[in-house]
Amino acid sequence: MLSTAKNYDVICLQMRNYLPLLETPIKKETTKFLNEVKTVLTSGESIKPHLDKLIPQIFNFRIKALKWLCEKSNIDLLEMIDEAYPQIEELKNNPKLAILADNILFALRCNGRVVKALYSTGDVTNEHITEHFSNAPVVTYDQFLGTLAFSIPDEYAVQKLADWVNSSLYIEFIIVATTIIHEENIKISDRLINEMAFLVANAAQEYIAISTEIGLLQTRSTPHTYFGVVDKKDLKEQKYLADLGLFELGKIF
Repeated sequence: MLSTAKNYDVICLQMRNYLPLLETPIKKETTKFLNEVKTVLTSGESIKPHLDKLIPQIFNFRIKALKWLCEKSNIDLLEMIDEAYPQIEELKNNPKLAILADNILFALRCNGRVVKALYSTGDVTNEHITEHFSNAPVVTYDQFLGTLAFSIPDEYAVQKLADWVNSSLYIEFIIVATTIIHEENIKISDRLINEMAFLVANAAQEYIAISTEIGLLQTRSTPHTYFGVVDKKDLKEQKYLADLGLFELGKIF
C-alpha cells in the first residue's frame, strides 16, 4: 500500500515518484500532467504565461490525485514533507539548480508551517482529510471558483482565497518541473531557471501572507523580515478576512 503525502504542495511530486506503480486511469492522468510540464520547459519561452494557463489543470490533477491516494490509504499530511526534503536537497548538488532548490525548500517550509497550524486546531486530522477526499466528488477548478463566489459575498475575499490556492499550485508546478530538469537532464536556460526561482519564492511569500490574512496563521509578534512589517491596515484586512469564515474553507483547500 502506498505511503502518502504530508503536504498538498508535493502531491504532484508524489504521483511522479509513484508513476511506475500507478494504475490506469490515474497513471494516464499523471503522464499527461508530466508531459505538459515538459512541454513548458522545452518551449524556451517564459514560464509564467504557460503556468497561468495550466493552473486549472494542475488543480484538477491535484484533486484527482488526492482522491486516489485517500482511497488507497490514510493520507498523512505530517510525514511527506520530511520525505520530500531529501529529494529537493539533492537538487542542490546541481550548481545550476542550487538557488532554485533553496527557494523550493523555503516554499516547503512555508507550506509546512500552515499544515502544522491546521493540525494544531484539532479540527483537521489525517482521518478527516482521508474521509473528505475519499467520499467527495471530484471538483474542478472552475467549480471551486464558482463555490467561492457563491459562498462568499465579497469579491476581494474570493480573490484572496483564489490567490492562496493559485500560489500553492505554482509551488506544485515548480517542484515537479525542477525535479524533471534534474533527473531527466533537460536543457534549460539560466534565464528560465532564475524565473522559476523567483516564481516559487514569490508564491511562497504570497501563500504564507494570505494564510495569515485568512486566519490560518497568527501574526508574528516580530514579523519575518522577508515579508516586511505588518501595519495596522494589514491587521484590519486580516481580521476582516478571518471573520468571513475563510479559515473554514482553508481547512479543506
